[in-house]
Amino acid sequence: MGAMFAHLTRADFTGRSTRELRTVERHRVHVLFDEIQIAIYNDDRARLRLLMVKLALAAAHQRRLS
Repeated sequence: MGAMFAHLTRADFTGRSTRELRTVERHRVHVLFDEIQIAIYNDDRARLRLLMVKLALAAAHQRRLS
């Protein structure tokens, strides 16, 4: 019986795997890159600062998932 559960990981019980979470975070970062490019093009410095903070937080969160 113990051998049946030896290969289980935490992801087996959470419903979402870490691979799925990394994919979602990666997509979020790509969307932020696009928004940053638009803010740069429009010379919207306030929005650019906000987006850079969001990007830093997303990158930190992505590192924790890895």
